[in-house]
Amino acid sequence: MSPSRARSLFVVCVLLQGGAFCALAMGARRGDPPSLLTAYLALSFLPYGGALVLARTALHANQVRQVAVLGAIAFGGVLLFAPPVFSDDLYRYLWEGRLWLEGLNPYRLPPNDPSLAPLRDEVWAKINNKPLTSIYPPFSQALFALGAVLGGGAWTLKLLALLSHLFAVVTLDRLSGKPRAALALSLNPLMLSESALNGHLDVLVGATLLIAACALARRRFHAGALAACVAVGIKWIGLVSLPLLWPKKRAFLSASLVAALLLAPVLWFRMPSDPASGAGQFAARWRGNEGLFALFDWFAHRFFSETTADVAARALVAAALAAIVAVAVAREISPLRASRVVVWSVLFLSPQVHPWYLAWLLPMELASGARAGLVWSAVVLVAYVPLDRWLLEGVWEMPLWLQVFEYLAVVVALIADPRRPSLSPSGRDGDFPMNSNVLS
Repeated sequence: MSPSRARSLFVVCVLLQGGAFCALAMGARRGDPPSLLTAYLALSFLPYGGALVLARTALHANQVRQVAVLGAIAFGGVLLFAPPVFSDDLYRYLWEGRLWLEGLNPYRLPPNDPSLAPLRDEVWAKINNKPLTSIYPPFSQALFALGAVLGGGAWTLKLLALLSHLFAVVTLDRLSGKPRAALALSLNPLMLSESALNGHLDVLVGATLLIAACALARRRFHAGALAACVAVGIKWIGLVSLPLLWPKKRAFLSASLVAALLLAPVLWFRMPSDPASGAGQFAARWRGNEGLFALFDWFAHRFFSETTADVAARALVAAALAAIVAVAVAREISPLRASRVVVWSVLFLSPQVHPWYLAWLLPMELASGARAGLVWSAVVLVAYVPLDRWLLEGVWEMPLWLQVFEYLAVVVALIADPRRPSLSPSGRDGDFPMNSNVLS
């Protein structure tokens, strides 16, 4: 195909994806059912895939970079002022940011605390799990508070999330030297909807995990420790980077201490055993769209009593994850490969896999040239299927066959992907040619 024809078709694909996003935004403002909005989002993956294929011929590197940035701004801007439809987490973010400005502590006071009654408003009415305190670490809380300072509207936090998405795009380009990987992240429909529409900040975690892996690959352990601590301060998943610091014991101990201090407020003001502890309840009973955890749960209910089976299942999963981390550290595999293996393991073993959790993984997957993560970003949309019934009846029920379809598609994609994560040692510095001008 000639470059001029490829450019024309590329423009068509981008316009079609933009049209799907406009339909999604207008449908969200009209109050269309989530199933219809999910269909718009799913359809946008078709032109998105076409655009990625055509970009190889249609655009040179600088043009790809420009489209990556401008495309994220344009598509994200379309979604910025539409109401969040796939998650109500944004309202808790807004509430907790407001509490900090009022001098109140969301780690101690759940939204339904009687002392907060004078603050209740339309945002409070939309918060989920009102009896539970916050589970979000301090750096997330700082962003929530910043959103409140900027006006406290939904668009302020969504704008911060979109800026986080742009930061991840630029970071991926700089660290990997692969502008087409940055384009794949930039225009990814799931990443755009989770940031600009739903206001999730998880892609910022994915970017910091990538920075940590790059720093460690360059044996810049203090920079890697700093990036790992930033990731922990945003989301608990950042803890996966800490074991990779083990070869440099001082950096490992320092980062572990900082991480413990960052997470201490989440656990200190409401101990996990407290029924109002968000962290305790999340660890003990949250479940949905799980993969291998279902097998661990089946095993636990078969060999443990009903009162201990849930705890046993989670303990077995934690032990399996610890074993994988130990093998990754013992074999001294490259930091990027180890990070990918651990995050993939967390997602496969977790009792709860929300679609926005894929933001932890995609920057590293695209940096390594892998494609299985992109497949998961498309098929994970089936996790939104129960939303219609949830809104009408308050019942969340995920059809088993859809879960099987999702994870089967991901497994097939992993098998077919030559860049799939592996615990085999590598003699090279990493899984991709990192830009030596960065972090050096």
